[in-house]
Amino acid sequence: MNIRIVAGGPEEGLPDLKAIAAMEDRQLWCGADRGALVLAERGIEMEAAFGDFDSVTEEEMDTIRQFAKEVYPYPAKKDESDLELAVEWAYGLNPDKITIYGATGGRMDHAMANMMLLASEEHLKQPVKTELVDNQNEISFYEPGVYTIHEQEKRYVSFLPISKEISGMTLTGFLYPLTNDTLIRGRTRSISNQLNSPTGTFSFTSGILMMIRSTD
Repeated sequence: MNIRIVAGGPEEGLPDLKAIAAMEDRQLWCGADRGALVLAERGIEMEAAFGDFDSVTEEEMDTIRQFAKEVYPYPAKKDESDLELAVEWAYGLNPDKITIYGATGGRMDHAMANMMLLASEEHLKQPVKTELVDNQNEISFYEPGVYTIHEQEKRYVSFLPISKEISGMTLTGFLYPLTNDTLIRGRTRSISNQLNSPTGTFSFTSGILMMIRSTD
């Protein structure tokens, strides 16, 4: 099951949510604050909506209630962001995958906080793939291991250290391969790589790594 969460980022950065909702895979939708309104306006039914909803009017709130099975209101003064509340709820359902939309673009503090949320050790230990997606990028985070990726429309692949360094970085099936190399945070060595075969693998032995797959 794929749980798809929509946060309140700029709508121009969103992919076609209605087309995604029409896909035949098992999926549940969830809205975080104004992201719930985005779903409701597209006629997409939500399993849940979370937030303080300080960015919607009462009339818009009524629209959200029409499309959300459950609405979980929270006070504006709270320790967690609306998106974090939605992600924690999603983990409790033991999905195969969590895809988050509307979490990048717009305010940089929100975008960075959303990325750091998924890069934290607490969230990395969850046994489910979680990624941030907009119409130009897919962002995901990894602990040490061996991973396989496949060729797709977003052809640029960048690897960025979240920790101070990444040790034992090895890339196979890439235009610019690496073998047991070290990536240092703050340097741009592994930006804008590309696959040169239908599949590629990346592996590393220590650190926390962010992968960004992008298109122009």
